[in-house]
Amino acid sequence: MAYDLIIKNGMVIDGSGFSRYRADLAVKDGAIAEIGRVNAAAARTIDADGLFVAPGIIDLHTHYDAQPFWDRLCTSSVWHGVTTALMGNCGLTLAPLRPEHREPMLATFCCVEDLPVRSLSAVLPWTWQTFDEYLKAIDIGLGMNLMPLVGHNPLRLSAMDKAAWDRAANADEIAVMQDLLRAAMDAGAWGWSTTDSPTHAGPHGEPVPTRLAADEERVALGRALGEFNRGVIEILPKGAAQPTEADHAHLTDVARASGRPVFFLTFDAAPRARVEASTREGAQMYALLRAIPFNPRFTLKKTTFFSNLDVWDVTLAKPLEERLAALADPAKRAELREWADKRQRRRPGVPGRFIKWQSIVVKKTALAKNRALEGRALTDLAAEQGKHVADVMLDLALEEKLDTEFQLQSRPPAEDAELADFVKTGHAIPSQSDAGAHLNTNFCTAGESSWVLAEWVRERQLLTLEDAIRRYTFQPARIMGLSDRGLIRAGMAADLMVFDAATIGVREDEVSRDGPSGTPRRVQGADGVHHVIVGGQVVLDHGQHTGAFPGRVLRAGRRP
Repeated sequence: MAYDLIIKNGMVIDGSGFSRYRADLAVKDGAIAEIGRVNAAAARTIDADGLFVAPGIIDLHTHYDAQPFWDRLCTSSVWHGVTTALMGNCGLTLAPLRPEHREPMLATFCCVEDLPVRSLSAVLPWTWQTFDEYLKAIDIGLGMNLMPLVGHNPLRLSAMDKAAWDRAANADEIAVMQDLLRAAMDAGAWGWSTTDSPTHAGPHGEPVPTRLAADEERVALGRALGEFNRGVIEILPKGAAQPTEADHAHLTDVARASGRPVFFLTFDAAPRARVEASTREGAQMYALLRAIPFNPRFTLKKTTFFSNLDVWDVTLAKPLEERLAALADPAKRAELREWADKRQRRRPGVPGRFIKWQSIVVKKTALAKNRALEGRALTDLAAEQGKHVADVMLDLALEEKLDTEFQLQSRPPAEDAELADFVKTGHAIPSQSDAGAHLNTNFCTAGESSWVLAEWVRERQLLTLEDAIRRYTFQPARIMGLSDRGLIRAGMAADLMVFDAATIGVREDEVSRDGPSGTPRRVQGADGVHHVIVGGQVVLDHGQHTGAFPGRVLRAGRRP
């Protein structure tokens, strides 16, 4: 029998968590056809001697809702061996939407996810209104597979029109939302998502519509999802990535009402005991961890870093010339110093933010004479110069016309062990890449899986390679009900990655000018990923795109 592809001599990590073994893999018609010692002809043979062969990564937190219209390959994710991604998170999707709701929903989507609204507006065809029509529009041949969630925000807009921005829904409006959710599930949605996070606001500072929802509204949508006996719910609660006791009570209520898994985001292992307790009580809850350090870069020329910090937020939102004048004004500078030292609120219901000055470093200077400052913490420079830390930042930025690049160093390495232990419980998954969002050059963490394989597995031995691969393949596939992916078994879809465990890792993210309409975006390349295979076709060959676009929009409840 002639095969389409044979991968020979590789060390197989099959996704189950069991020990590695050496074998050949044969692929035919998009599926794994044979595993063992394969002696047959093939259209292409890959020699994987010295390399590992694993199922493709399944990423559970992305925002690829718009990117396929300008980047069908779905970079940066595919560079890291991601072959399937769950999109439509945080309640922000582009369907279902009536024409009059497109502009406000896109503006909100772009504001929350730090995307260029004008550039995206220019590339979106808007040939859809229903969720089914949207899935058809985006299923245009992709570099990887996409699994869509339907967002709570467009459900509210469709059911409530402008009132979605002002109040809780009444019983009739909730019933309309339930029907819209049912229609999306019939079309192949993998569940629904929502946000109650105070960090999620529209372009004028207004709360996104889902933040006006009463708890019962989300519970009612949970009940509607439960009718299908499939699907998941993703919730970003009021505490954002640091959920409170009240948040966990509500997450548990939604999980019980739906009988379905609930995902929530966290930056640390603090929710572990609560999640374990909820699980013992019968709720299916999973924490999606931000494993890769969150180290956003920013300049004072363009940043959302100081949002919700009152005077800073307002001052940095001014037009450039006014901003330069304000930052140089002694009276305004005194105000900025005062607010830099306090936790403050600018809008009702929006918590203030601590700016962790001790964690901010000078990443890149615009002037050669300031190069010695690169890598230095602002607090250290303040001590040396006898200045307030805010003055250190502002003086340097003004000298360089606001082109100085700063970076937040977010997490000490000691916390990684706690996160890895949380993952080992099975109640947490290191899957919070945010890929597809934050194109406005703030940060990129799309290579989270490669970072974990490099740092947690190879460098620090916090997880075994087998366990780490399981957390990115079989475990998410099982939770999602993705029955034909996540394992290397005969008959399973041939979504595979071939990689070098000794060199896999993330490159330092960089700015690329290949965003929508040529806008800049931050990307994160991969080391050590030799081949990425989707549906039996080689998509990436030593990091280079082969020209193949075998990825599909996977519809829940339907065969591919």
